[in-house]
Amino acid sequence: MKNLRPETLAIIKRVETLSGCPVEFKPDSSLGLRATLQMARGGAPAHIFKYRPSNDPLDYWVAYQAGYAIRLFDLPPNERFDFAGTGEGIEQVETLLTTGQPLNFVEKVELREFAAMTTHWALLNLRSFAIGMRIDQWIYDEYPSLRELQAEGIDFLQQDNLQLLSKRMGNLSLPVPLLAPVAAYALFADRLLQRSTFAIPYRAAGVLELGKELLTISGAISTNRSHDREMVDAWAKAIGMTGWYRWIPFKL
Repeated sequence: MKNLRPETLAIIKRVETLSGCPVEFKPDSSLGLRATLQMARGGAPAHIFKYRPSNDPLDYWVAYQAGYAIRLFDLPPNERFDFAGTGEGIEQVETLLTTGQPLNFVEKVELREFAAMTTHWALLNLRSFAIGMRIDQWIYDEYPSLRELQAEGIDFLQQDNLQLLSKRMGNLSLPVPLLAPVAAYALFADRLLQRSTFAIPYRAAGVLELGKELLTISGAISTNRSHDREMVDAWAKAIGMTGWYRWIPFKL
């Protein structure tokens, strides 16, 4: 990958060393994120970093995605786990969506689809933001030369996350408790970048207090990567998502 900074290339090298697999880069204009890492599963010869073509530097996005791999592969093999949905969350989400809200015929038809989509989204956010905050703190502390790009990246993510507050299907909207990881990340971003504006919209949405609770939980749990599952489980309990997922042994 051309034009990456030496410190970013060193992060990629660390992924390769820890995992025993090379990293290849592949442009993908269909990506919603700026970059994502696809693990070398099923005998694939390399991890694939997919990135959305842009003239903007990709260093922060690459470092952030690599952070997940580093936290995983830096653990002993018997402590590496995947995160997989159980399907149990859909029924609970349907209840959250319909409690106290009459639905018309079209909304009843769309309910299952919206609930399944919401459950999938909530599970992704639960894991990615709980661990992602620790990755962002690591980048900030260990790679000060990336802080300017990190601030730009976090600002982009915050603006993107705001769209979730208005995400709807007819009268169906995302249940407030499931927005808590997004609110927690906004609070974290304000603290990391010494701002005070990212979290404001979540106060109006009624989820800021639960976001603060998640941030408090994170502060009480060791930042060592061996405690990542413990933190995700604690967040899930606070939100009401226990049983929505399971941990399964990680395999390449």
